[in-house]
Amino acid sequence: MKRSVIHKRRQDLTPWLLALPPVAAVGLGAYLSWAPGAGGPLATALAASLGSAAGLSALAFAFDAVRIRRAFAHLRGGGGRLGGVPLPAPADLRQGETVLRLQRQVERLSAIRDLALIANDDVCLERVLERALTVIGDLLSAREVAVFLRQDGPEEVELVPVAQRLGERIRVRKEGGKPLHVTPREAEAAFFARRTVVEGGGRSTLRAGTLLVADGEVMGALEVRLERGPYPPEPRELARELEALAKHVALAIRKPTLYDRAVVDGLTRLYTKRHFLEQAGQLIAQRRRLGTPLSLVILDVDHFKQVNDVHGHVAGDMVLAEVARRVRETVRAYDQAFRYGGEEVVILLPNTGLADAVSLAERLREGVRSTPFDTGEKQIDITASFGVAEFDPSAMSDTEGFVEHADRHLYRAKRGGRDQVRSDLDGEVEVEEEPEESGSSAERRAA
Repeated sequence: MKRSVIHKRRQDLTPWLLALPPVAAVGLGAYLSWAPGAGGPLATALAASLGSAAGLSALAFAFDAVRIRRAFAHLRGGGGRLGGVPLPAPADLRQGETVLRLQRQVERLSAIRDLALIANDDVCLERVLERALTVIGDLLSAREVAVFLRQDGPEEVELVPVAQRLGERIRVRKEGGKPLHVTPREAEAAFFARRTVVEGGGRSTLRAGTLLVADGEVMGALEVRLERGPYPPEPRELARELEALAKHVALAIRKPTLYDRAVVDGLTRLYTKRHFLEQAGQLIAQRRRLGTPLSLVILDVDHFKQVNDVHGHVAGDMVLAEVARRVRETVRAYDQAFRYGGEEVVILLPNTGLADAVSLAERLREGVRSTPFDTGEKQIDITASFGVAEFDPSAMSDTEGFVEHADRHLYRAKRGGRDQVRSDLDGEVEVEEEPEESGSSAERRAA
């Protein structure tokens, strides 16, 4: 403490010590100027001038020294302003960088949590892709995000674009829909190099691609394009961040794929009969509890046995696949279509009354008959018959009774000439004999 006091007093005396020599020089010059016989006039004037200049310089330096000492003392005390511009202390800079890193980690963990929730909550691949692209695009502030899935061809493996986010617009390829025209660049490089690739796409963009891997299987690749901006991300940091996100995207995509294998028919891409029985039971319970309407449409391809006999079973499979595609394109997003057996398709329509279900069946009937079916060798005109029913708890006890009611109307449509829709809106008519083409329905009833 005593040493600090002495040091402070010495600093306070510094300006006076610096001012003492020039004052003495000025006094000497004055003495030489006024004292008789002390020197010549020229020497006297020269000494006086030098003494005055030295005095003024020393005084200016003394005042500057005081200002500089105060400035350094202020900076040592935590910083201040120089020229009106605030200069943060080194400790503040380090603290700010730490806060930014922690904030980025929180954002990354939040995005990973969102991707995990998507994987747990949804089994629809289209919705999974759409939600995943939203999460990635928002986290990285990416100009473009694209997902490519591998497709094993007869000769080589290729990457097929299935989803793209460009700006705020998201496009997802639907089952059997038009392809997305997106070229894999860094995604393809990453896929074949089996590692993450980060490249400078130009002066204003940064592109990166990484693998989509789940359960040890390379499913495809993820590609992003970012605007460089004034502070572009470090390539290594971007690669690590992208790999962490891609891991959870792959898991989110994997679940719908496995789910489809369990509940989707391979030929028609419609749900299976087993899945129909599960979903119908749940919707019937909901109908009983909430009173919301529930309807069912059952369709059967007319003269399908003749298609197989005349054109072959390959052509028959192509007809079934095309009928299913037209069904998927016509029904609403929350309706569910199932391959019930053979050439029969069943559609569950939640929150739908009988009149609306009949209207949907008419659209389906027109969609089947409007365009001939191309089997490769020739085009075939195909029609279908429809039976429609609305669940009535007082008349139908379970799923079997629900299907049986719609089945009776299907027989009526077959018996009445095919290529038509029948329901309770037409009035109940007894069916005395079974039409020739309804063997699969007869087998189902016997079972």
